[in-house]
Amino acid sequence: MTTREINPMDGEVPKLPPHQSDVLENLRHNFDAEVHLPADIPREFLSAALLFAIDNKVDFGLFHEADRIIIAYFGGDEIYLPSRWSDKLWHIGVEDKEPFFDPAD
Repeated sequence: MTTREINPMDGEVPKLPPHQSDVLENLRHNFDAEVHLPADIPREFLSAALLFAIDNKVDFGLFHEADRIIIAYFGGDEIYLPSRWSDKLWHIGVEDKEPFFDPAD
C-alpha cells in the first residue's frame, strides 16, 4: 500500500501530477456543455441540483476549480441542471421551460 504525504503546515493545496490533470482535462472535454457555478454556491442547492440530475438520468461530470464548480454535461439536458435566471438567482432548469417528463419512463 502506498502512502501519500500531505504537509498541513505549508498551507498549500496539493497539486495534481501533470499527467493526472491532463486526464481530467481530457475527460472534461468529452462533454458538450458546462454550467459554471460560483464556488460559494449553497451546498444545499448544489446537492438538490445534482440529485435532480441523477434522478433524470443526466450523464455529467463534476469538476472543481478555485473560484467555481463546473458541471459538464451532454447537450439537451440543460433543463435538468442549474441556470441563472433573469432574477439573477440560480434555479434548477431553464427559465420559462418546464422539464420534459416522458410518461413512458
